[in-house]
Amino acid sequence: MKEKSGERKGCSYKEFMACKPPIYNGEVDPIICQRRLSDVEGVFERTHYDVSDLVAYGTGQLGGQAKDWWDNKKNEIGAEAAKAMTWEEFKTPFLKHHSPKAVINRIKEEFMQLRHKSETIDKITATFMDKIMFCNELVTNEEKKIYYYYNMLSAEYREFMTTSKYETLTEIINVAREREIELKKQIERRERRAMDANSSPIKKARMTETVKKTDAKGGSPSCKVCGKGHKGECRFKDKPCPICRKTGHTAVLCPGKVLVCYKCYQPGHKKSECPELDGKKNEKDV
Repeated sequence: MKEKSGERKGCSYKEFMACKPPIYNGEVDPIICQRRLSDVEGVFERTHYDVSDLVAYGTGQLGGQAKDWWDNKKNEIGAEAAKAMTWEEFKTPFLKHHSPKAVINRIKEEFMQLRHKSETIDKITATFMDKIMFCNELVTNEEKKIYYYYNMLSAEYREFMTTSKYETLTEIINVAREREIELKKQIERRERRAMDANSSPIKKARMTETVKKTDAKGGSPSCKVCGKGHKGECRFKDKPCPICRKTGHTAVLCPGKVLVCYKCYQPGHKKSECPELDGKKNEKDV
C-alpha cells in the first residue's frame, strides 16, 4: 500500500476487522491460545499492518477472562506504557498467563504417550499435530516426526509400513489414510460374506439341524421323571406310572418294570443276556 501525504500507515481497524480475526476468551489451553494468536498474526500479515497498531488491534479481539487480564495489565503498567508496548512485549506476559509451562509440560507427556486406538486417522493426526507444536526440543527434524507418528499408530497400520521409505510427515500420514481405507474394505467384505452365508437356505437348514441336535444331546439336562431333556416342569410329574401306579416317574424309568427278552420273549432278562444266544454260541464252539 502506497502512502499519500496525510494518510495513515497500514490498514485501518475497519479493514482489519473485515478479515474476521478470531476472539479469544481466555481459555487456559496452550493449543487454543496459541492458535488464536497465530490466527490474529495471520490477519496482520494479510492487511499490511503498521507495527504501532498491533497491540491495539490484537487486544481488541480479547473477550471474557482474556479481556479482564488485559485490563488489569494496563492498570498495572499504566496506559502510556500499554500504548507504547510492542507486539512481542505483549506476547511474553500474555503467553505466560494463558499458556503456562506446567500445562505445556503435560501436553509433552501426552504427546509421548499418544497411541492410536479406535479413532480415525484424521482425528488422531489432528491430535498429533496439535501436541507436536509444543515438542520442538523432542521433534527437531522431519525424521523424528515420522518416527513418533509411526510409533503412535496401532499394529495393524505399522505392520504395513517402513519408516525409511518416507521423507516427510505428510507421506506417512497419506499412507496411513490409504491403509485405513483398505481396512474398512476388508471389514465390509467380511460382513457381506457373513450376510450371504446366513441368508443361504442350506446354511439355515444346517443351523436349524445343529440347534436341534444340541438341544437333544445337551441343551437341557435329562428329566428325572420322564428321562427326556426338556425345560421347565415335567408334565408327567403327577401322572401315575402305568406299571406300578405310583407318581414321580414314567413306565420307562419304573423301578418295578419287568424286563422282557426280545429273543425268547420271556420275562426277567434282556436280549443280550438270553440263554438261547448262549446255547447257539456253544454249538458253534463244538
